[in-house]
Amino acid sequence: MKYLLILIFTVSIYANSDSNSTKSYKLDIVGLKNIDKTSIAKAIGAKEEGFLNKKYIINSDFLRVAKDSIKSYMESMGYFNYKLNIDKNRDIVTLNINEGKPVRVNSIKIDSDIKIDKLIKFKKGDVFSSKKFLNIKDNIIKMLMQNGYCQYKLDAKAYVDLKNYRANLNYFLRKNNICKFGKITLAKKVKGIKDDVIFSRIKYKKGDIFSTKDIEESYLALNKLNVFANINIVYNLDKNSSVVDTKISLDKREKLKRYEIAIGHDSDIGSRFKGYWENRDIFKNATKISVSTQVSKRIQDIKSTLFIPAFITYKGKFLDYYLTVGAINEKEDGFNRHSFYLKSYFQLDYKRWSVKSGVGIENLHIRLKEKSDSIIGGTFNMIYPFVEAIYDARDSKLDPKNGYYIKTYWEYGLSSSQSGAVQYFKYLLEGRAIKSFDDLTLSAVGRVGLIKKFSGKLPASKLFYGGGSFNNRAYSKGEVGVVTSSKSYRKLGGKSMLNFQLEANYKLYKELYGAIFFDTTKISQSVLSFKGKRLDTLGVGLRYKTPIGPIKIDFGWNIHKFKENSISIMLGQSFWENFWLLL
Repeated sequence: MKYLLILIFTVSIYANSDSNSTKSYKLDIVGLKNIDKTSIAKAIGAKEEGFLNKKYIINSDFLRVAKDSIKSYMESMGYFNYKLNIDKNRDIVTLNINEGKPVRVNSIKIDSDIKIDKLIKFKKGDVFSSKKFLNIKDNIIKMLMQNGYCQYKLDAKAYVDLKNYRANLNYFLRKNNICKFGKITLAKKVKGIKDDVIFSRIKYKKGDIFSTKDIEESYLALNKLNVFANINIVYNLDKNSSVVDTKISLDKREKLKRYEIAIGHDSDIGSRFKGYWENRDIFKNATKISVSTQVSKRIQDIKSTLFIPAFITYKGKFLDYYLTVGAINEKEDGFNRHSFYLKSYFQLDYKRWSVKSGVGIENLHIRLKEKSDSIIGGTFNMIYPFVEAIYDARDSKLDPKNGYYIKTYWEYGLSSSQSGAVQYFKYLLEGRAIKSFDDLTLSAVGRVGLIKKFSGKLPASKLFYGGGSFNNRAYSKGEVGVVTSSKSYRKLGGKSMLNFQLEANYKLYKELYGAIFFDTTKISQSVLSFKGKRLDTLGVGLRYKTPIGPIKIDFGWNIHKFKENSISIMLGQSFWENFWLLL
């Protein structure tokens, strides 16, 4: 019994000790003029609570080392002469920080055989920050490694004079010779997957200029197949060689089937049910088959897709094969559509290029709600070869900051006197650009489309329509047909389309960004006719960044008719056509 009491007493002491050691205090930070309170709170391990009315809570364990943490942070930001007073009451800890005179950049000397001026974010007179200095050095190395210079000589030094509060910065760089990729080795065989399937996702080959960006994109491409786990691409840099060998190691996922059932509500189509099933390795070699369906009052559809990676291999080039079969019953504003369709095409991805080429076959029935002289309803049996080519020069596929993107699409409808099909040519050109300046990102998108009819009459579903996250955000997807004035439009689409989107995003708080945008849309009934009225839209939005891309909420309205408005929610960059969900 005596030992039991001793044990209980000992545990009680430790419990009380632990309770005291983990006591939390409300943290108040005063006196700062140039440095953000949140940065100090984060540096000493305080937790942030609230959004508009922020509060900081600090654990007593972190409080014990707060002086050292603040010292490290303040000096890293260039404030070596700061004054700190810590006042601790019963439940509140107050940090009174006088920043004092900062160390400022006195001179910047650059001796480099490659342009690095834009990467050096310091200017003479700026407050010197060692953290910023190290980030600049890292960005210089990243630029070199992305452009093939793996044997560089970089010497970046900051000479800090604490007596005179100034720093002299010296950057010495010699890029040396271009490095190239060498031997590419697969560390082990993956059961049920041919080597060609793996190598088809590697975005470089032996003899290419070495780039860490190519390695990063190879990771993404391998991961996109959804059959591999523990993906690892290792490269070894040899100071005595300009050839970089790489070794690929990966395992096969255990779970290769996925099911998804969802019930939701979209403002443009109402309540809906969605179902999805896929097997990512149904016939081995990462061959995937998927079936998806959605049912709502406005749309009922089902489709199945077969995907075979590296279906054809020729001289180091790989062609993927896609086959999609489906049926759709859709009620649009201007017509009802019933369609059975098949699309078969090959896709080649090489460097920055992605090219699709194939043929579509469709049994289409259109019932018009609005009369048109050049557009008819009825039944059509259509065959249309198509080609799509994309040149992608953006710096990221999930969340780009800089770069441009060009896409062009050709479709040719074959006529048949017995089927009532139409002979036509459809063309679409898109150009996109994005540029970032610290927390500000500017984006622009331009689209031009035209349809030339040679014989027969065009089914309504083949025309150009406006509205949606990728077009005009005051309207739902496909809502806008031929534009008749700045306030009105027809339900049926047109043969010419011109659309522009401009957007500015600015960081508000951590991963939260605000946006303003302007969209304008012109759709004409005639070919190559871009005169007349257009729909102009202004809007605001919020973006929250996640590891798989930003979540976006946009509200847009017609500047000439405010009640013409729409709210859209999507995942991914609207300027880069990832995955979208329109509400």
